[in-house]
Amino acid sequence: MIKNPEDLKNKRITIMGLGLNQGGLGVARFLAKAGAKILVTDLKTEEELGPSLKKLKGFDIKYILGRHREEDFINTDMVIQNPAVPHNSKYLEIAKNQGIPIETDLGLFFQFCPSKNIISVAGTKGKSTVSQLIYHIFKEAQKDTILAGNIGISVLDILEKINPQTWVILEISTWQMEGIKDRKFKPHTTVLTNILPDHLDRYSNFEKYAQAEKLIFKYQQSNDNLVVNFDNKETHRAKKETNSKVYWFSAKEKIEPGCYLENDELVFQSEQYKMTFAKISDLPLPGPHNLENILA
Repeated sequence: MIKNPEDLKNKRITIMGLGLNQGGLGVARFLAKAGAKILVTDLKTEEELGPSLKKLKGFDIKYILGRHREEDFINTDMVIQNPAVPHNSKYLEIAKNQGIPIETDLGLFFQFCPSKNIISVAGTKGKSTVSQLIYHIFKEAQKDTILAGNIGISVLDILEKINPQTWVILEISTWQMEGIKDRKFKPHTTVLTNILPDHLDRYSNFEKYAQAEKLIFKYQQSNDNLVVNFDNKETHRAKKETNSKVYWFSAKEKIEPGCYLENDELVFQSEQYKMTFAKISDLPLPGPHNLENILA
């Protein structure tokens, strides 16, 4: 049972998929520092993975590149699945049949993260902008805040900077959420920007993709918060699909509790409380899509 990073020492761990983004690099660095015995396997060749391999130079890591071997998913204590690896991979099935635990970088992060102050941001469009806006607001308020996730900053690379008081702003993709659904991930506050027809190369139909996006609030409870787009048909349904407290944002309707437009002003209202927090003419980010992002 892995309860602390120290428990990873001398564990045989296969990382499936190094890739060229930060997720594979972050988990490889984290496990190497923890003293695990790491094997990285990727269908890409050494030449294709050159930039990533260069960043891991100096770490004690074994590589099997350009192919996968069944033995690396049997003779191991744990498999780390890169978010880009399909969940129906035959190699993951081999590991499952052997009773070998399959983890992701995000799964390890939630296991070891000392803070419960997590704001997760998901959706088809706008989640990167919304994540950065929330981060900026918290930093301006002098809060100890970290930004990470699906934005090129590995969650495991920033783990050592987090204490119980730190606010973590986490952008999460559907691929990452699917990798941790067995953990019943339950962020205290979630923002769901929208759900639009996209990523259908990964999902067989829009309904399955929408279900994957909604994993972000599936396990939330009545004391949790869900900020969701009133104007988007698919996210509008969230009110009937969650137990959490729902706050809306809308660029078209006056809706509460939540944020909406009133003439030239951006307004937050909840019952008797009402506050104007900006004017459209003062917004630094142009375009109707950014108006939605700021309302979120």
